[in-house]
Amino acid sequence: MKKPWLLLAVVCCLLGAFPAHAQDEVWPSKPIRVIVPTPPGGAYDRTMRPLAQELASLLKQPVVIDNKPGAGNIIGAQAGATAAPDGYTLTMTGMVNTIAQGLYDNVPFNIVNDFAHVAMIGGGAQWLVVNSQSGIESFADLIARAKREPGAINYASSGAGSTGHLVMELLQKATHTSFVHIPYKGGAAALMDVLGGQVAVTVIPLSGSMPYIQSGKLKVLAVSSPKRSPELPQVPTFEELGYKQLTVISWVGLSAPKKTRPEVVRKVNEAVREAMTRPEVQKKLDAEGITPMTMTSDEFTRVVKSDTERWGALTRSLQLKAN
Repeated sequence: MKKPWLLLAVVCCLLGAFPAHAQDEVWPSKPIRVIVPTPPGGAYDRTMRPLAQELASLLKQPVVIDNKPGAGNIIGAQAGATAAPDGYTLTMTGMVNTIAQGLYDNVPFNIVNDFAHVAMIGGGAQWLVVNSQSGIESFADLIARAKREPGAINYASSGAGSTGHLVMELLQKATHTSFVHIPYKGGAAALMDVLGGQVAVTVIPLSGSMPYIQSGKLKVLAVSSPKRSPELPQVPTFEELGYKQLTVISWVGLSAPKKTRPEVVRKVNEAVREAMTRPEVQKKLDAEGITPMTMTSDEFTRVVKSDTERWGALTRSLQLKAN
């Protein structure tokens, strides 16, 4: 009588293990949610929606956008970090998260340690621009004037701790100059005052400045990308000008909760890389000034760690907090 009971116990154990094994094999078997930590219609949202359509086609499941804006992208990222690590919640992360890690006290997650960083989407450069009527004709001219008149030149940013602000802080350190920071509540307001001549200088993405560059209202002095941009090939990089430390790419990517299975991370990474080859996705990325950046999950993780250390060191040196 002992053997039939033993056989029955073995069968029950196998049956109990089967559903979990089957679930592993068939991922994804239900819709995938992507948390976008900004409002609908914003740059993150505009970038993710065409990519989500292609991912849905490749993964054979709906990919649903869940906008969770607020607190400098912290609210959405926290929701993503604390979601179940089952492969059905992804979060758009960006360089802004690596800045926020040092900019705010008590961030409720660690951008390096609380995520499995799945796939880089792409990144965009920052552009150092001046009002065309400012009399500043080149990067060398700007630096020479700043050294002659320390503290006499104002620059606008979208706020303390923004990418534009931190690039200008790096510039001042690298060139041993002193500018006056004028923070605004958003990039649009900052740009309008540069166009109006109230402020001379700002650092902004190309997508927000191109119409004014083409019309001659703004002059571009330098770009933060490693190589010159095909859109404006006449503009030198900071590295060409002798300031490699000003090379900055504002990136966005997809991350998952930390304990997401490696095979799921691999499948999403492969799908994202495939989706970014599709013409419709490339067109949308171009419109946002984003260059596709193909990386493995490990390479992406190294970028997150490096940027967190870089911006943390800068914000600490400035004693900069946004609480």
